[in-house]
Amino acid sequence: MKDLMHPDDAKVRKALDRAKEKGDVTWIRPLVEAFAARPNDPLREAMGELLGSLKLSAAEGMFLEMLEDPQWAGIKADLLGFLWSCGFTCPGHLALVARVACEGDFRQAMEGCTLVEQVETVDDERDLLEAITVVSQALQEGSPVSDWLEPMHAHLSMLNHHMD
Repeated sequence: MKDLMHPDDAKVRKALDRAKEKGDVTWIRPLVEAFAARPNDPLREAMGELLGSLKLSAAEGMFLEMLEDPQWAGIKADLLGFLWSCGFTCPGHLALVARVACEGDFRQAMEGCTLVEQVETVDDERDLLEAITVVSQALQEGSPVSDWLEPMHAHLSMLNHHMD
């Protein structure tokens, strides 16, 4: 795991190969840390692909926790993308996803909208109503990412109508 941050790209590649082969929940945080610290290059892309293909249920909770932590502000769009790529639907955390989408840039809003749009059912009405409120407020305030927030709001509203 420690070699994920090594200056020698060959060692990083070997660590990535080990993570693919034997990786478990203990690899997630070090992978995210290495991804965040690495410049845009093929190894960072490979890290992102691995993080976006995790089939470990614990990854969802870890990514969601990271969305709330200011330490990860620079990769929130990526974290939303990882959640979407892994097929997670963030039950009970739609308000968090909406908040992160609303406070971010174009890419962050797009990733948040894409993630929300894959949600088919909701059990937590309070979370859903909070998400709708967050997006509604951002739209009323003239958010620069409203092109992404409008379809998110429409989908959240549709989910709310299906709860009745």
